[in-house]
Amino acid sequence: MSEVKDPTKALESTDITRRGFLKTTGAAALGAGAVAMGGLAPMTKAEATDAAATEGETVFHSACRGNCGSKCHMDVVVREGKVVRVAAAQYPEEDARWRRLCVKGYTQPQRVYDPDRLKYPMRRTGERGEGQWERISWDEAIEEIAGKIGPAIKDHGGTSVGVWSSYGSYGVLNGAQAGYMSMAYGRFITSVGATVLGAGADYAQIYEQMLLLGQSGNSFDDAANAKCIVSWGGNPAEAYVHGWQFVCQARENGAKLITIDPQFTASAAHSDMYLPIRPGTDGALMLAMANYIRENGLTDDDFLREKTVAPFLVKDDGTYVRMSDYGVEPTQGPTNPMTGMPTVVDPVVVWDEETGAQSVLANASKPAILGEYTLSDGRVCKTCYQVVLDSISDYTIEKAAEICDLPAEDIEKFARMYAEGPTYVMTFQGFGHHVNSHHNFKNLALITAMTGNFGKPGASICGNTSPFNSSTNSRAYMYGKPGISTTGMYLPKIMEEKKWGKTPCDLQVLWCCNGNMLSCESGRKDLIEAVKKVPFVVCADVNMTDTAQWADIVLPIPHVFETEDFDGGCPTPYLMYHQKAIDPLYECKTDLEIMRLIAEKLGMGKIYGDGMSEGELIDQVLNTEVNKKAGIDYERLSSGEMVRTPLYAGTTVVTPAASTEAGRLKFYIEKPAPRNNFGQEVHDYERLPYYEHANEAYWENPLRDKYPLMGCSQHNKYHVHSQCAYTPVLREIEPEPTLKINASDASDRGIAQGDYVRVYNDRGYAVLKAVVTEGIKPGVVSIPHGFQADQFVEGHTQDLTNIVMNDFCSNSSFYDFLCEVEKYEGGER
Repeated sequence: MSEVKDPTKALESTDITRRGFLKTTGAAALGAGAVAMGGLAPMTKAEATDAAATEGETVFHSACRGNCGSKCHMDVVVREGKVVRVAAAQYPEEDARWRRLCVKGYTQPQRVYDPDRLKYPMRRTGERGEGQWERISWDEAIEEIAGKIGPAIKDHGGTSVGVWSSYGSYGVLNGAQAGYMSMAYGRFITSVGATVLGAGADYAQIYEQMLLLGQSGNSFDDAANAKCIVSWGGNPAEAYVHGWQFVCQARENGAKLITIDPQFTASAAHSDMYLPIRPGTDGALMLAMANYIRENGLTDDDFLREKTVAPFLVKDDGTYVRMSDYGVEPTQGPTNPMTGMPTVVDPVVVWDEETGAQSVLANASKPAILGEYTLSDGRVCKTCYQVVLDSISDYTIEKAAEICDLPAEDIEKFARMYAEGPTYVMTFQGFGHHVNSHHNFKNLALITAMTGNFGKPGASICGNTSPFNSSTNSRAYMYGKPGISTTGMYLPKIMEEKKWGKTPCDLQVLWCCNGNMLSCESGRKDLIEAVKKVPFVVCADVNMTDTAQWADIVLPIPHVFETEDFDGGCPTPYLMYHQKAIDPLYECKTDLEIMRLIAEKLGMGKIYGDGMSEGELIDQVLNTEVNKKAGIDYERLSSGEMVRTPLYAGTTVVTPAASTEAGRLKFYIEKPAPRNNFGQEVHDYERLPYYEHANEAYWENPLRDKYPLMGCSQHNKYHVHSQCAYTPVLREIEPEPTLKINASDASDRGIAQGDYVRVYNDRGYAVLKAVVTEGIKPGVVSIPHGFQADQFVEGHTQDLTNIVMNDFCSNSSFYDFLCEVEKYEGGER
């Protein structure tokens, strides 16, 4: 093996720019990466099948930590202290179908040696965002950070320290699930009452579908049992290849694949039916389908009656008729596992068609699903299903065809195929990137309930990226409670008003971790302006990101192969434990080490257990009755054993509606409450399946006279958000960002294949290369997600996006923008 020179030797200057940083480290890192990328060179048969160690090599068990939703188990091979290759971890034969790894997983060894790795603490020397840095010691960094946090808490309270995170990585020691669910950040945040600034991305689904409607889907392998599969708002053939294998299996068994997407993707190319929908109009399509399904006798009335909220009677105020309305006191029910609080049992009232009278649901022989009824107290109430059908009656096939720009006959055909089922809907996050997106999940729940496409093999409301779960003790992360918990997208509002709701919040210190928010959240320019107003900003990351560029101090943390951790999410039936394969490179420290140092400097060292080891802290998280019974603890997991989660006896998850009222599927929200409550009005339509136009990107918007094109993005196989932005082998394959534009739109603007173009609106612009194609709907342009600012000729794709969110679910709206494109006259890069 050729000698790999230490890439840190090229970085002795005390004044480093971003471009200089990449230029001086690129060659050295590529050299190190070339050694590490044995798995990407032509592989022997043995290398392609497993990671068996040869003489002088050791195999460690870890996983791909990037949050694409897959988190694949992998074997990491180390030789002479360096990661040299990886392979998909071996599974027991009965679970072999879960063995998986994509190109991003195979490039993880090169990510360890990426050219933009942060190597030591650095302090800003120029203006924020200029990329001027000086190297400092850890002692200097901790002293300065603690010197800002301590006085901030003393003078302005705990809420003056904010921790802003996203989905960069999860782990019980070093991650930031839900913004603070880890030992490193949870214990610090809850001990001082700090402000939690969580993700805005993906919350249309997370809040509306998963939390309010209480729904999750079947595991992806169940797609093989479907007769119809719908790829909606995504491209599993490229962006979620681990689900795609089961789509292929289903199609081999005769299933039909339908893709709904304004872009003609690889998934669309393999589909039996392709619907090039106008962006942001999916909800209108669903409501028209619901009416068509009802009018043409395609409903499953028994499912509606027995498995959904359809029979529940609704009062004038929008709530259900319950026995408490007749003087019967509610009782205490079982503990809600999500909140830890006991539930309240207040039985709902239905109309029994057999007796012709009202009845408690449990006693009714045949609950009515349609109609209006006069109850014993004289009030007149409709069934929930009737209320919903009345509210959507205007949505005909013809109306949806006009809104969505789809042929009416195609909508009818799709509605029939969906209703016949069993249908597995694979929703991805393209489905949730407009301001109106959260309504999609109520609308989808309605057509799911009407057709019985839920809770049975091959019938799923969505694909579940982490269906198996593990048993964890979340109390181990707590040392009190957060001061404020909201969405980082509200940072501009907080900086302007110095409060959140009625709680004072004068942010003095902002800690950015586990995500690259100033690259991967919408409304980037507004967020940057808000960050500029924070007196002191710290960023802890593996790489020099767009977010790190706006910090005062950046701190280097390890790649996952350089640390040990446990992730409570389980995309496969096996627990996600990361063995430490190599020592941290350069001067990297884990989040937990960093927070311990700061806590000790502030006299708070006890919150981390007074010297408890990482293994002992992990054992606290694993300390549950379920794990004790199964013999699961740190010692067992740290051995590298593939340990099956004890929560599921089977191998395929078919999700029931157990978390909803009376174990029934919901398509109606009785008491809608906003995710982030700051006193905003909650409209009645938040209860109902509903459609409204997107905020900006809708066809009739007068702004289209100036900006006629609808912007969107795409996730492809060469990116995990921005985590692989500089990984050399991936940038060889995809060297720069491109803008996909329809051939007719390009012709109208004098744009040819390969021209550099400027895409712009009133908020900002980006300069990048044009891909002219028929594979995107006219009037729509698309830019790949995950590139960093200095990878564009000028500008940034997120400079085009909007800070505006729906204030009910606080969801980033990446696709809700209009723009124009012109040929760039500034010359080639």
